[in-house]
Amino acid sequence: MLQMKHYMCICVDTKQSEGEAVLKKIFCALAALLLAGCQSTVSSDNPPLVVKQIPLPAAKQAVISEFTERGFKVVRSNGDVVVVEQVLVPNSSERKLHASVSDGIPKGRAVVRFAPVEGGTQITSTYDMILNPGKSNQEMVTLLDSPDGARLQRLLEGIK
Repeated sequence: MLQMKHYMCICVDTKQSEGEAVLKKIFCALAALLLAGCQSTVSSDNPPLVVKQIPLPAAKQAVISEFTERGFKVVRSNGDVVVVEQVLVPNSSERKLHASVSDGIPKGRAVVRFAPVEGGTQITSTYDMILNPGKSNQEMVTLLDSPDGARLQRLLEGIK
């Protein structure tokens, strides 16, 4: 009877040569790494993050340019943070639900942070819907768990 051992969901016959077993283990490890890379979904727990091989000032200017081309206005830009806002069109069911309880037109706000890293700049961002903007009961709801989170990740990845 063959003895079987399990390595990461793939059975390895213990009677095969040591070289074959090592190759299968390597293959299993590579497959696991590739699958882990495919699961990097943006969410409030895993916000958008990119590293660009450009200096921080250039990265900051590129981010401002990308957002302003899409209709955002720069609310604040100092040091390693840029805050941009725009009127938010309730074009998804999640946005419509939240917008329906807002006293005033909701806004979208991205807070983009920059950090120097070896050979470039790390860029991370949040993206929130601001309900009741400017009022005492102003509230922020994250949009990173919606399709907007993936769109923000793609926008940051496209920065040159």
